[in-house]
Amino acid sequence: MPFDASDNWDSLREKIIGLGERSVHKSYYPELQQQIAELKRFKALLDQSNDAIFLLEMPSCLIADVNKSALDQLGYTQSELLDMSINDFIIPWEVNQMEKIFSDLMKNRGAPDRKNVIATFLKSSMVEIPAEISISLVEFGNNFYAVMVARDITERMEAERALMQSEKKYRALFEHSPDFIILITPDGEIIDINKSTKAFVNLSKEEIIGKSILELGMLFEEDIRDFIEIGRELMNGKFVEPFEFKVIDRNGQICWMEAHLSLLKKGRGNTSIQVILHNITKRKTYEKQIKQSLNEKEVLLKEIHHRVKNNLQIISSLLNLQSRYIEDENAMGVFKESQNRIKSMALIHEKLYQSEDLTKIDFAEYIRSLTFHLFRSYSIDQSAVKLSINFEGVLFDIDTSIPCGLIINELISNSLKYAFPNGRKGKISVDLQLDQGKCVLIISDDGVGFPEDLDFNNTETLGLRLVNILVSQINGVITLDKCGGTSFKIEFTKLAYKERI
Repeated sequence: MPFDASDNWDSLREKIIGLGERSVHKSYYPELQQQIAELKRFKALLDQSNDAIFLLEMPSCLIADVNKSALDQLGYTQSELLDMSINDFIIPWEVNQMEKIFSDLMKNRGAPDRKNVIATFLKSSMVEIPAEISISLVEFGNNFYAVMVARDITERMEAERALMQSEKKYRALFEHSPDFIILITPDGEIIDINKSTKAFVNLSKEEIIGKSILELGMLFEEDIRDFIEIGRELMNGKFVEPFEFKVIDRNGQICWMEAHLSLLKKGRGNTSIQVILHNITKRKTYEKQIKQSLNEKEVLLKEIHHRVKNNLQIISSLLNLQSRYIEDENAMGVFKESQNRIKSMALIHEKLYQSEDLTKIDFAEYIRSLTFHLFRSYSIDQSAVKLSINFEGVLFDIDTSIPCGLIINELISNSLKYAFPNGRKGKISVDLQLDQGKCVLIISDDGVGFPEDLDFNNTETLGLRLVNILVSQINGVITLDKCGGTSFKIEFTKLAYKERI
């Protein structure tokens, strides 16, 4: 019997909300008006639903009526759909499945039943729409109709496909990774392992799954407690840095591993720990070899500095011996100055030999040793002439230390020889300021002052000529301030360390 949508929708909705024809006739007019209002509201709700709703004549499966969402999703007009059967927009290979569902509903029409199925609709544009469908049977008089509610699950299916693809990729990476990957519960029970781990422990997956990670026998006794504590910190939400520890392989050999631990969460209460172990045994071996080689080179380099210092000391001693046969005071002074210059260079090699860092020396400590030697060389009473070194913690490499040391040697020697005649008391200061690689070195005294008629840039004396040459060598600029004594200011850039190969 054909279903008149305009005449029978109200009857259908009355059935759904429990309002039958008999109920209407027994109602008073106010109650009838209320029921009509409720029916209108229900019709509006059906049309506003995002789900597609179909009323099908049974057993023909011809469409008797649809809501607005069904028209929007399939792209047909209402008149077009009312001339169609359900089989007209189900993909062909799913028609038999749908016919069986409708047949089962009709066979069991005496009992309340609802069928749920996932099927694929075809839009008017032939685009496929996966749908989650719920079908139930209703009776009007002697006629049966199927109410079919379909929900578009395109986005859900795409998300599930993307998730499945992601899980496949993860599984491929998991299984084929050269690293050892172990999934464990928060209690340490092994959930899964990859092929590399299985090969390493020489056990089958069945023998490993369900065991505690501590039962694998890989960990040393002293590392077990640390491993448990790290896992506890991870479960408490702390970030765990990669850490190294030793394990025993299937042949009883000791291997070094670098462990990376992370939490994997799947829904509520589904937390596991992913342990990735990277075999760093070769790296550890190379590090040991490099360290050993470096230690050997440091010993050799220290020995070189020691021998250079000794050779310079021998030269200084030879000059000292030779000076005993010299009677001329000027010649004697030249020998002493040469000895002091040699001593300034020898001290640098001595400091490097004694230092843990063979590339840099503590420049303040070096200046103290150098000036102590100069005071003794010129027989200066340190209670009369004071020395002030006004910097600490400055580290210079050998390329900067040697020229700066020679400059300080020359300028302090000049102060000791000429600034304090006839037992005059005074003070010599050495200041060094550093600012982003820029250095300012100031050597000053409060003595009698620098001669007014002497141009330190153009002088015949070897000491000042050597100072100018050394300042040029470190790309510096030197200036002289004669107020209140003598003050030499040298500005230069700290030399970049040149790598030795």
